Amino acid sequence: MERTLIKQGGGGYTIYLPKSWVDKKGLKEGDKIRLQEKDTSLIIQSAVLKKKMTLVVLDNEARSDVRALLTHLYRRGFDAITIENLDEKSFKEIKATLPLLLGFELTDRTANKCTLENLSEPTDQKYDVLLRRLFIIIQETIEILNRDTEKGEFKHLQDITELRDQHDKFVLFCRRILTKEQEERNPALAWELLTFLTHIGHAISYTYLHAASKKVKCGKETKNLVKELQNYFSLYYEAYLRKDENAIHKINSGKEKYHFGKCLEAIKSARGEEAVLLSYIREIYRLIQIGTSPLFSELLIAKEVKDLN
Repeated sequence: MERTLIKQGGGGYTIYLPKSWVDKKGLKEGDKIRLQEKDTSLIIQSAVLKKKMTLVVLDNEARSDVRALLTHLYRRGFDAITIENLDEKSFKEIKATLPLLLGFELTDRTANKCTLENLSEPTDQKYDVLLRRLFIIIQETIEILNRDTEKGEFKHLQDITELRDQHDKFVLFCRRILTKEQEERNPALAWELLTFLTHIGHAISYTYLHAASKKVKCGKETKNLVKELQNYFSLYYEAYLRKDENAIHKINSGKEKYHFGKCLEAIKSARGEEAVLLSYIREIYRLIQIGTSPLFSELLIAKEVKDLN
């Protein structure tokens, strides 16, 4: 889509905005918009959005999957969700899911109906802040796993669970922003990165849960692999934060060293529940390595833009 610059007094310029975009955002004369510079782009965002509302009438099958229903509606960008034909069990599930929906509160409740509304959602400008927070949460969970593996006592399952829930809440919000404001970012690559961060975070949680529930006794090789996992994920964070291609290369070069090397050798020599634990650890290494894909794609796109200029 191209537009011609129209010169105005004082040295400024104007362009016509597409009517379809203005209508989609529910804008009218006098409304404000936001402008954001990003690399070679000037991003136009609507400051006023129509409130998206939906009504869901539960049937017997939907009642068994209320959590998934709510999280999908949330990340699709709805601002008010009314659910009818509730029973007590499904309402309890709604209340348990509500803390994951950042900014949403229960605003209405009758015997078989309730409404959830967006009352204090952060702005989309918090996206990058919360994305960095996702990396930090994963670092915190790995640190807990490392400390407890070294001690041989896994007593922080509650902390791990709370960090995972916080992680899931931020992922849902970031996906909600991607759905609502696709103009600002590459939505496919951003969604892919969030997916990998979710898998990595959950894999660490499952690893800790297994170690805690089975009271796994860890040998030297297992302890070393968990310790080295901290550095491996730090490279991943560095690759994202600094746009560091060298960090990506280091992660990929660790593919043979870890999940096709040390992890397999440790699994072969371990027994019982420790071998199962090592299979979880190997999966974390694998997810970090293949999770470099969206980061590398972003770097390539940035290079192409730079070359064009």
